[in-house]
Amino acid sequence: MWNEKDRRVKIIEMMLVDSSLNSVKKRYPEILIGRNKIIEKTIEDIKSSLCGRSVKFNIKILELSKLSGFQKKVLIFITKIPPGQTMTYGEVARKLGFPNAARAIGQALAKNPFPIIIPCHRVVKSNKNIGGFKGGVALKKKLLIIERRASLLHPL
Repeated sequence: MWNEKDRRVKIIEMMLVDSSLNSVKKRYPEILIGRNKIIEKTIEDIKSSLCGRSVKFNIKILELSKLSGFQKKVLIFITKIPPGQTMTYGEVARKLGFPNAARAIGQALAKNPFPIIIPCHRVVKSNKNIGGFKGGVALKKKLLIIERRASLLHPL
């Protein structure tokens, strides 16, 4: 979903599950429907990413203003985890200077409004189990498999 704020396109949220247009419009009355070259480029980038191609998403078009400072910090940090690699919630917490905040990191990622663009699927439990994901654990596993295969074929 997107809107135009001060003549700039902003993505409000990315949904991984089917939602009716009516329910989405009730939740976000300001969204715009239709084509836009920035949104079309983002969609193409997502498709490329899902095909295993390396993509650098433009996070400047994401509407981050409604997120807490902590959540913004977490989400922006997550964008730096390379495709095909993972970090644990605890590692992310320590890197951000919050060594005892693994659970808070998980909660911030659970509310990620931009999955795939902000790759929260690259964060796993400390025992290396997959952990949760808004789109479901099966999708999280698939995303990681796609990225790992691509990184083996096209190392950085």
